[in-house]
Amino acid sequence: MPLEPTSAIFKNLRRVLQQAYFLQSMGTDELDKLTISLTPLRVFKGYEIIKQGDMGDSFYLIASGRVSVWVDKGAYRAKVAELGPDKYFGEMALVSNEPRAATVMAEGLTELFMLRKSDFERILMRNPAIAQKIREATQQRGEANFRLSGPEGK
Repeated sequence: MPLEPTSAIFKNLRRVLQQAYFLQSMGTDELDKLTISLTPLRVFKGYEIIKQGDMGDSFYLIASGRVSVWVDKGAYRAKVAELGPDKYFGEMALVSNEPRAATVMAEGLTELFMLRKSDFERILMRNPAIAQKIREATQQRGEANFRLSGPEGK
């Protein structure tokens, strides 16, 4: 069954975006523009949506299904999280030029909505006040992630 862009789905997506720590200060106008720019995707079990070490260019919202988050630490790969519907991942790629900090893999059939970095920049980052708030929020999140994983986790 394909993802149908109904008003109920978009209303939910906007709600999830609004709850994202780095978008909490956004107005309805900006959130609507972001929501309209989302691209639906369907992936199957085992598909690597993002890979640790790759450069990121997209942010993802989970519509249905589950993903697992894995971090390579030397010769070991550790599962650090599992995410389900209405959760998101890959947000650091929107404002940072750093490589992906983890690999995210579909645990089964998973439907996602993707926001490309180019759309994000076109809509939000041209507004200096919004851009500064987003950079501050993602910097704080990045520092918190670093403390959790330790320097060897990067």
